[in-house]
Amino acid sequence: MRYHFTLLLFTALVIYSCTTNNSQKEIDNVTINYLEEALDSLIIQLTTLSNATDTTIAKREFTTCRIRYKKIEPFLEYYFQGLIRRVNGPALPEIKTDDNTVNDATGFQVIEEIVYNDTLDKNLLIEQINILKTDISFIKKNLQYLPIQDHHIYELIQHQLIRTATLGIVGFDSPIAQLSIEEANASLEGILHFYNTYCTTKEITLNTAVINGISNCQAYIKQNEQFNTFNRLVFIKDYLMPLSTAWKIAFEKSIEQSPNFYTNKVFAGTLAELMQGKKLNPDAFSPFEASVSTPAKIKLGEQLFYNTALSKSNTISCGTCHLPNKAFTDGKVVSTRNIHGNQPQRNTPTVMYAAFQKTFFYDSRSQDLENQIENVMNNPNEFNLAPDILTKKILTDSLIVVAFKKAYPNKKVITAYETKNAIAAYVRSLMPFQSKIDHFFQGKTILTPQETLGFNLFTGKAKCGTCHFIPLYNGTIPPWFNNSESEVIGVPKNPIWKNATIDSDAGKYNTNPIEQLRYAFKTPTLRNIALTSPYMHNGIYNNLNDVIKFYEVGGGRALGIDLSHQTLAFDQLELSVTEKQALISFLNTLTDKHVN
Repeated sequence: MRYHFTLLLFTALVIYSCTTNNSQKEIDNVTINYLEEALDSLIIQLTTLSNATDTTIAKREFTTCRIRYKKIEPFLEYYFQGLIRRVNGPALPEIKTDDNTVNDATGFQVIEEIVYNDTLDKNLLIEQINILKTDISFIKKNLQYLPIQDHHIYELIQHQLIRTATLGIVGFDSPIAQLSIEEANASLEGILHFYNTYCTTKEITLNTAVINGISNCQAYIKQNEQFNTFNRLVFIKDYLMPLSTAWKIAFEKSIEQSPNFYTNKVFAGTLAELMQGKKLNPDAFSPFEASVSTPAKIKLGEQLFYNTALSKSNTISCGTCHLPNKAFTDGKVVSTRNIHGNQPQRNTPTVMYAAFQKTFFYDSRSQDLENQIENVMNNPNEFNLAPDILTKKILTDSLIVVAFKKAYPNKKVITAYETKNAIAAYVRSLMPFQSKIDHFFQGKTILTPQETLGFNLFTGKAKCGTCHFIPLYNGTIPPWFNNSESEVIGVPKNPIWKNATIDSDAGKYNTNPIEQLRYAFKTPTLRNIALTSPYMHNGIYNNLNDVIKFYEVGGGRALGIDLSHQTLAFDQLELSVTEKQALISFLNTLTDKHVN
């Protein structure tokens, strides 16, 4: 087909394409034509899939569809973010809490569930394929309007490398078929095509570094094709990370002036930099431009964090429940440290790396740290003091007044917002990236064989990484980091393994009364997890062995809890004793050096 010819042509003419200065418009037209042909081919293949008469044929045709999609995924994910959730999002309803609407799941992952069922539901298959074809046709019709820029090409390829490392090979978008490794190879083919099209540097050494980098990645995949045994640690560290760096260098040589990627973005670097904890911007989630952190704000925020004057009774501060030596938790099932009134309902979460979340609290009821802090101030069981009254109270301290003036030199009047923002600035600074796994990716240490096995289980067979995305190990989805996920996993009221009762805390349902959100809780970070026991929102499990057992058996439903909308997969992981020990060994590498 013409689609295959086009791909082979660009692959063969790599040196020519990298040394020929075509006009931007001509290059863009080539790309649009390529994408149109690829989408046409995908639509034809989906039609073939809809004609499948049994699951064997359906699986084969589905695989072909996925491979064709992966080759053009970088462009579609970059330019059609709003629609791609329908095309390749999780097979779960899309819930919009701003207007409490629920949209049924569609796309490849829904089709995957149909195709990999014991019996093929032809009517449902055709229905879902028709929806997907409609969405793809919409994309095709709008390709001509894409505002393609050189720096977009750089970023979308970096995004695809990040997506491959953090979502693709982990199995996030191929949870049943486990086509992830084969699809990674297809993604690399797509990256090569777009590189060949847009590369203009005449430095053969740089071109060779990129092309050889892609070739080396593909060769490694060819030699290691099995999902459960694929060494993701080696693939990311020794293959994808160097490729991401080579692409950055080649790109910088191909344009006259690099644009500023860093304005208001959570991350705008290479995959290598992401895995090393570099160039992440904690202020990207701050509500206003004036909210951006400064050293003076952080210093003031730290003072306020430990100041008991923030509470009505002058007995508690943020630091009362968030202890540095416990990774800013308190080691309690729920806090019992001089809280006003009733006992808090939930376990104290870490505030380390809290900046990298789109929502806050277990039930996601706050949209930024400043608002979360305001909730704590107003809560009668916590500070029990309105923010404006609290601010007037602490401003009676002359030293605090001086610190505020240094932190906010242009503010004539200090308001409650500055108090909240200063504390938020301190919390946003709690992102050291000094754990053993960080040092490994930074090239400062090596992992033991047991830790290596644990990482590969985490990102593979054990499926931890499909919810706790590396390298933040929380529910904020790379590479855009603009959405923090929640899950319904069925945490029990008591730590029993049969005939359990679900914990009464309804989670997100309390704020947004949608049935699919009943018992939904935000996915927290696992960084420093060795220090943050007990675990779960209700502190039900005292050790990591029990946490792993809960996930291994399949969550609440496996414990006898009736929970039809559980989002955690019901199937058992069947981990060996050795594998469980390795998983815990890896989780211990997430402990930051200065905290331990």
